Amino acid sequence: MRVIFITREGCRLSGARVRCYGFARQLRSLGVETEILSFADDLGAEYGENEFKMGWVRKAGYNLAAFRRLIKESKGNIFFLQRLNYHAPAVLLAGLLRRNKLIFDCDDWNIRENPKYYFGFFPSSKMEYATRKVARHADACIASSRFLEGYLGRFNKRTYYLPTGVDTGLFSPRPETDPSKVVFSWIGTVYHPEMRDNLSFILSCFSELAGEFDNVFLYLAGEGKYYDELKNRAAGYKFAGRIKFYPWIHPEGIPQHLAGINIGLLPLTQDSYFNRAKSPTKLFEYMAMGKAVICSKTGEAEEVIEDGKTGLLASDRKDFIAKMRSLVLDVEFREGIGYKAANQVEEKYSLGVLGRELYSIIKAI
Repeated sequence: MRVIFITREGCRLSGARVRCYGFARQLRSLGVETEILSFADDLGAEYGENEFKMGWVRKAGYNLAAFRRLIKESKGNIFFLQRLNYHAPAVLLAGLLRRNKLIFDCDDWNIRENPKYYFGFFPSSKMEYATRKVARHADACIASSRFLEGYLGRFNKRTYYLPTGVDTGLFSPRPETDPSKVVFSWIGTVYHPEMRDNLSFILSCFSELAGEFDNVFLYLAGEGKYYDELKNRAAGYKFAGRIKFYPWIHPEGIPQHLAGINIGLLPLTQDSYFNRAKSPTKLFEYMAMGKAVICSKTGEAEEVIEDGKTGLLASDRKDFIAKMRSLVLDVEFREGIGYKAANQVEEKYSLGVLGRELYSIIKAI
């Protein structure tokens, strides 16, 4: 038996990096043969923001190339479909013809916010319709968040909760390097307006706090057209000298970057299906590094964080600023949260733990 992980993305993005490359590595350590078929890394497809440049002809060509590889797989091998997108037809067709078992892995909400069914059967969202069909067809569904677990569980009883997690071999606690300053951090991609709003929220909160404390700084790292827009806008801020914009950081360099920060920020300014569904990779990375983190009281963070113990949850802007202030003022409190967070991740959200859970799921099907 072999498990083939199929993703349209490259290893530099967290979905593929953790849920394909990371999970595959853990399964290999348990004696399971694995392979990864990345449309980006193996076939040369665009991904991330550049994926929008590809037309359907190119996407069909990549599906044909993937189908030619997958159709050669033996019946006993398992296809692990990471997300549902344009790369799915090759996986589904080859699996149907060869009768391979299918694991459908969902770690994002790429459906309209409020899909409807007209006359009880005609969908307003074709992606929502396709997701239902694939979930029913799959031998097992894996959900990265409790929200997605509840959604997919309506269509497949074999739905399992498996957060994104973190490689604790790379991300491990580091002591604070410079006690004279407190550095807030945010890392991510800013491809959509919603992500821009989250980053604008951070800049607004930090600007207010910077007026109270001379020793606070903000490090931002990312990419995307809205990231560049915010970078230009922030140049005119009163405290722009204490805001540092980094370009996108290669995954291998993230631990070193996080070693120089004190507090991670993860705001979600909209209570949407998209935000409820996401399993925040950066949350686990901050926690694994022993950094205190402040998250909006929305979505998966509420399932992961014990408020006041392994992180802080904030309900609105005023609350977010208050939590930021508390961590600046109380170093012992800040370090204690980071220590407990690292222990929680090691016990529940490390790739070693999640790999064993995935192994059990594979045995079950």
